[in-house]
Amino acid sequence: MDGSANDQVITKLSTRVHELFPLRSDADELKDFVTSSIESIAGGGAVVDKDKESVAKGMKWVDDDGDGHISKKEVGKYYNLAGKKFMEISKTIKQLGPMLAMFGGMDMNGGGGDGFKMDL
Repeated sequence: MDGSANDQVITKLSTRVHELFPLRSDADELKDFVTSSIESIAGGGAVVDKDKESVAKGMKWVDDDGDGHISKKEVGKYYNLAGKKFMEISKTIKQLGPMLAMFGGMDMNGGGGDGFKMDL
């Protein structure tokens, strides 16, 4: 938590995470994301004591073995889980597409006009 205000710590962490999980185009983009996330959680500064509890509580959700450290295996497990859930949701939306298109062409307002509109 103390590193949340330290630019060197954030840079080093972002570089290491990017090497393991290259989800962003480069480590600098990941650093910008991490910095903005910390600022949104902490209100523009470092994570303060009152926030440490909520961050620690959130980290326990990923810490399967309860050792207080989040391993690459634990991160990978939840990364894969999130990816599978995303694919499930995408598949559902794709399956609903024809039905949504059908609703788009219907005259749902009864008086003519443009009908029922959905912007996705």
